[in-house]
Amino acid sequence: MRGTGEAKERVIAAMKLPKDVYLGELLVSLVGQRTVYVENYRSILLYTDTALKLQGKTCKLKICGQNLMIEYYTGDEMKVSGKIEALSLEV
Repeated sequence: MRGTGEAKERVIAAMKLPKDVYLGELLVSLVGQRTVYVENYRSILLYTDTALKLQGKTCKLKICGQNLMIEYYTGDEMKVSGKIEALSLEV
């Protein structure tokens, strides 16, 4: 028997809906070493000039670097600038 997660993904695909939004997945766009855009995050867990940790629906995203700064943020998207050195996910 298939799980409900798999059935939900099939319905989303059949309706041609954006999976990241309906499944609550983080959408991360890295532009060079200087900018990261993050969508669909839930909250900011940690924010310093060397680390930023965000809570997603099913995981946490950690951005490490130097001179990190949140350029802007809304309820579900943000732009981070600085020298980006590493991105990692915690499940």
